[in-house]
Parts: sequence; C-alpha cells; structure tokens
Amino acid sequence: MGQTIVEKVFSRKNVAGKPVRAGDIIEAKLDLVRFQYGFGPLIREAAKEMGFPEGLPRVFDPQRVCVFVDHHQPALSQALADSNVVTRQEVKRLGIKVFQDAQPGIGHQMLMDRGLARPGMLIVGVDSHTISYGALNAVSRAEAGGGVIYAALFGELWFEVPQTIKVTLEGHLPNYPISKDIILYLAGKYGDEFGQGQAIEYAGPLVSQLSMDSRMCLADHGVEVGAQFAIFPCDQKTIEYVRARSNQPFEPTNPDPDAEYVQEITLNVDEIPFVVAKPHRFGNVAPVSEVAGTRIDQAMIGSCANGRFEDIEIAARMLKGRRVAPHVRFIISPASQAVYLQCLKAGLVETLVEAGVQFVAPGCSICQPMLGFLSDGEVCISSTTRNYRGRKGSLKAEIYLAGPLTVTAAAVAGEIADPRDVFPEIKR
Repeated sequence: MGQTIVEKVFSRKNVAGKPVRAGDIIEAKLDLVRFQYGFGPLIREAAKEMGFPEGLPRVFDPQRVCVFVDHHQPALSQALADSNVVTRQEVKRLGIKVFQDAQPGIGHQMLMDRGLARPGMLIVGVDSHTISYGALNAVSRAEAGGGVIYAALFGELWFEVPQTIKVTLEGHLPNYPISKDIILYLAGKYGDEFGQGQAIEYAGPLVSQLSMDSRMCLADHGVEVGAQFAIFPCDQKTIEYVRARSNQPFEPTNPDPDAEYVQEITLNVDEIPFVVAKPHRFGNVAPVSEVAGTRIDQAMIGSCANGRFEDIEIAARMLKGRRVAPHVRFIISPASQAVYLQCLKAGLVETLVEAGVQFVAPGCSICQPMLGFLSDGEVCISSTTRNYRGRKGSLKAEIYLAGPLTVTAAAVAGEIADPRDVFPEIKR
C-alpha cells in the first residue's frame, strides 16, 4: 500500500528512521520553527517555568528558528511596543538569524516571500494559519506554547500521523480567484469540522491550473475546517515559485497512486455557485442568491487567506471605471510589502484609491479586531479568515465571508449581490 504526502514526509522525518502510517505516534525532526509577535515575553516566561531564570539556554539551530514581528507592526500600543523590545532582546541573545522586525506584513506571507517554506519540509509555528505552507508542498501546522518551546529547544516534536482526506478538484478555472468559494462550499456541504484532526490533500486536474496565490488560500483555510495539515502536490508551478525565492535544496513530495485515504471528495467547480459564509460561523454557508440585497456598511479584502496579488487585482480590474457605493467603507490590505510592491508596479493602488477604496498598510490588522471596527447593527462582507461574533468589535454586528470578487461586487452595489449582476464581463 502506498503513502500519502503526509505519510511520506513523516517517514523521512521520523527519528526512528522507519516508514510510518496514519495512526503511528512518532518523534519527528523539524525543519523550521516559527514565532511571531510576543516571542520575547513567551520565551522568558517559558524559561522561568522550566527552571532557567536567565532565559532559555539556546535554540536548536539559530538558522531554523525564525521570528516575525507581525500582527501588531507597527506597534499599536505602548504595551505592544514594550513587548517588541523584549522580543528583540531575546532574538539577539539567542543568536536567531531569521528575524523580521521593522517590515509590516503577515508573517506567513513574508516567510513564503523569503523562500523559507519549501517542498517536503516539516514546520511548526505558534499561529493557527501556519498550516498555509502546505500550498508549497510543506507539511506545516500550529503548535501550542509548551510544544513550540520544546521544538525550539530540540528541533524535534511528537506527532500522531493523521489520516488524510483527498479532495479532488475538477472543472475549469474562471477569470477570477475561486479558492474562497471552493473552501466555503466544502465547509457548507461537509461541515466546518470535516477535516477535524486530519490532513487534507488536494488533487485533480484543476490543481495544476490554480495559481500559487489560490493554493495558499485553500491551504490557509484548512484550519477553518479543523484540519491539522492542508497540502498540495509539488508541480512545476511550485518549483518555479520556490526557486525564484531560494537556492536551498528541497524534496518534492507527491502521493503514491495507491495511497490510502480515510475519505475522498470530488468537487466540480463548474457546478458551484458564488457563496458566502453567513454570520457567525465559517460553515454557515449559503449561495449569494439567498442573501442578495443585504445592505452592507463595510467591505474588506486582505489577510493570510486573501491578501495576495490576485485577490487585489480582481478588485482593481472590476473597479476600473466604477466607484464604491458612497456609504460603503471598502478597505484593502496586502499580505506583505512584497505583495504591496507588486500592486504598486501593476498600477492597482491608483485604480483602487480613485474608485474610493481605503488601501492600508500590509499586515494582520484587517483580519484582527484592530482595524475597521463595526458598530452595533453594522454589516461587513470580507475575504478575511473568520466571521465569529465580535471579530470586528461589536457583538451586535454581522460579518459575511466571501471571495474577493463577491466582496468587490457588494462594495459597488452597496449590498450583497451576485457578481455577474454587477459585473457583466464576468464569465464562469
């Protein structure tokens, strides 16, 4: 019996040096451990609890423990500024070589921008969306405080090898980003816990058509459906993306034809409608037609799910010669400075600002309760990651999740609408 991608990677990383199967409990060697804002206070507190009053004595490899001061960069308060100072002190003391401090952006995107995630790697990090590196054929997931401290000290961690769900994508790629509609449709049909504790492996003829931006969206949202890992095969697009950013070696990893899956799902994207996740759950999904006419106050594009070039390009393309509805606050944030520069060079920012968009700095603020707060009774449609109650301030506000095209259509119409009714040029 063959192996899935996750089984192959864990077999190579197994300290015992033996092939593994789903259900095996192993100690595995890590390729990268990622931290973000709050690293300094976290490390100091952990060190005290472990009996090191002067701080952790070391990290397993200063080249393979990385820190990104994201989420709150630039610092949004005195407390965060103070925390960042402690982080800088600990990074210097421990000799950590990969440290992103002064540049705003989302750590996950910046890590991929820098070629630090590569095919066949095993990566853990402190943030739930660490899962997104699966787009690059890496096996990656979030790890809680104690586990990630152990990982940083020893470069190893215990895992139970998960079962894998195979999601086969068929159909034709439309002329707009479709990944958000795909994952929302799956969450609506199978529940927002259908991947609980398992790995999701994407396959099928549509995968080769998907851009790396689109794959990152699908991998990123694995955590919203409960998966430990969400991973794509390694193809020529993957190799070209990584080689453009890194000269380090990597090991492409693809499943065997006779790999065993716990569940197999086939989705023809030609048959799915435009969808939204209604408040206040990712899996509370309905066709756009069901909620069309819902007045909105705010629209947002950004986050580690949909803050990439193609997400922003579709908004600029549709807004060329059009205007955002006068009562709508349309906020767009690129995922990193590299993405921001892409948008600038392509002329997207000028088009968006002329159309009435607020184009704001790269980072996590657009997704977190740090920017674009909502008041009681207000409605937001967003391409960000989560829509739970209170995510944008008021417990009496409502957030709908949708793809960037649907968000842009709502911003122009002033209400949730089928993009084809707002933009006749859209073809499915």
